[in-house]
Amino acid sequence: MNDLLKNLTEYLETPEGKEGYDDYFDKLDKRTKINKGRYKRFDEWLKHNDFDNFMYRLILEHGEEWSEKCWHNGREVFMNNKLSFVFNYITHNFEQIKVTQIKNDIFPCQCWFFNGYYFRLMHGQGSVVDIYNGDDFKHLLSV
Repeated sequence: MNDLLKNLTEYLETPEGKEGYDDYFDKLDKRTKINKGRYKRFDEWLKHNDFDNFMYRLILEHGEEWSEKCWHNGREVFMNNKLSFVFNYITHNFEQIKVTQIKNDIFPCQCWFFNGYYFRLMHGQGSVVDIYNGDDFKHLLSV
């Protein structure tokens, strides 16, 4: 491990290493600024729109037809861009919580509560996002 760290440190001191390092962090900074702007606009959108209607629309978009489309393209079922944005917004702007009603003794999980919904990220061979109703812990979606 020490040799790897030594080689990496030496590479980062070269002109190519510095250029790649700077490019990476410039892109990361740009992406962070873009996301902050999107999150700000989403905050404004939430003030004037019904989040429940939006969530149920997203849940319906991830129905059997979406699953079939994912499988047909040789992929596991995944979040569409809208749900992925909402999930990223939540994970970047809210603290994780412990929810005893949503158990999983096998795999490590992270949970967030937002606008009446629990969002759980479960890690195993892959990662799965589950959405639960905040009132009765009814499972609404798994992607």
